[in-house]
Amino acid sequence: MINLQNIQWKIHLAEGATPNPHEWFKSFGTWIPDSPEVFVDVADYSHVEDGPVIFLSGHNVAYSLDGAGRRLGLLYERRQPADGSNAEKLLESFTSTLQHAALLEADASFTAKPDFVAGDIKFIVNNRGIAPNNDETFATLKPELEKLFDKVYGPNAYTLTRDQDKRQRFTVHVKANTWVSVNAALKSLA
Repeated sequence: MINLQNIQWKIHLAEGATPNPHEWFKSFGTWIPDSPEVFVDVADYSHVEDGPVIFLSGHNVAYSLDGAGRRLGLLYERRQPADGSNAEKLLESFTSTLQHAALLEADASFTAKPDFVAGDIKFIVNNRGIAPNNDETFATLKPELEKLFDKVYGPNAYTLTRDQDKRQRFTVHVKANTWVSVNAALKSLA
């Protein structure tokens, strides 16, 4: 049995998106005083290639405009241990990712509003001790992921593909068969 911790979700931006890092920096900054989360700082890493662009650091969670893998998206990272079953942790963390993507899509301060593809997600466990990147981990977590994504997209309406590179963290790419908006995904989880 795997006790999931250090969960990350990356929801990709639509192809061709060219976000303005300064606008993301300002938007993330507005989350600091208005959030129940204890956010510490916003940092600009736009000079870093193939990694975080803008990073919002919090005690329990962090968010970033992430460019790892040459794909831009919103990255959610759970930093502190979470209570509950794996199903509860997956649901809570994925819902939080979608809710924050919806906040960004609704932020009127962006010149070009972010457009997330809720049917193009990466699930990552940022802890090789808990979840080594192997077939056994995938076999253990696949039923939990299927239960979540059957609810979001419908049974047999998506694919789960594990990153086979053993040098990488345990990563599963979740791809819906059709385009899914953030709001539609949130409604499915409600």
